[in-house]
Amino acid sequence: MQIKNTMKKYAYLFLFAIMLNGCDDGDLVAERIDFTEIEPQSCDTKTNVLIYKIKDQESLLLELPESTFKDEPGEKEIYINPTGVPQLVYRAFDGVINRANICDAIRPSSPNVSNEWNAIGGKITITTTPNISETAADGSTKINGFNHSINITNISYSKPAGEQVGPNFFFGVLQTSIYTSPVVSFTATNAGQCNSTQIYNYTTNTSMIIDALDPILIQNIETSEPRTSTISITQNKIVFNNYKAASINKDYFCKTRPTIPEINETWNAAVDGVIEVVTTKLDNTTYKHVITLKKVELSNAAGLKFKLPSVFVFGEITTTE
Repeated sequence: MQIKNTMKKYAYLFLFAIMLNGCDDGDLVAERIDFTEIEPQSCDTKTNVLIYKIKDQESLLLELPESTFKDEPGEKEIYINPTGVPQLVYRAFDGVINRANICDAIRPSSPNVSNEWNAIGGKITITTTPNISETAADGSTKINGFNHSINITNISYSKPAGEQVGPNFFFGVLQTSIYTSPVVSFTATNAGQCNSTQIYNYTTNTSMIIDALDPILIQNIETSEPRTSTISITQNKIVFNNYKAASINKDYFCKTRPTIPEINETWNAAVDGVIEVVTTKLDNTTYKHVITLKKVELSNAAGLKFKLPSVFVFGEITTTE
């Protein structure tokens, strides 16, 4: 019985010794890279040249050329450069890390890098789509920057113990918010009329012009019900511009468009929106016409779209008999 107890005692001591030797000494040795649940972040949201993911003692770094992320929808492919940029690096540390370990010019002295994998090949595909807001209570939407979906395929790594071909993986979605849709807002009394088929409104750096206006809309007759007409390819064509300089006034309109100030963006109204006009008589010869746009969506040449409020007051003009 004593021999059995002694043997059992030594067996427990041996097992305890194995457990001690197997404990983590602070170094993290990765067998696979998995950052699936981690959203990518940027060290500098203006340049977005270094994108990273952090998970406890691990980081995944993606360095890209400047201007990789464009403020326009589309898809681009770039290839990992084992001796330059773009590059993808996995690092394990001997302690928990944070943003400072990745982004700061003078990085913390600890924890230290305990393991590093460098990508030596692979394709990076970036698909960019606008980040459209939820529809507001007034029916409007906004473009709040862009979503850049990053996929990496045919990846291979150089490891301390050799090379490894890794699986394709989804790096994540980086959101940028430098670009937002333009503000469309006018003072009602700034509206003007060039002729029976063209009206406009403006601020110092934006304008909205309605060409080929349906002639039934502006009449010197009081309305009991609003006059309405639908936007089409040939009629009630709405163009919104914003400009690179703030120097618009009423003299800009009703003539050949000057080249200065330079137009920054042009947005056109989609078909099927509605223009509504309510006319009231002010005196024996003067009429006021309040022009309202309903369910109008604007789009530009790049395919970006946003909606004005479902009921948007374009402005008011007066006419005389």
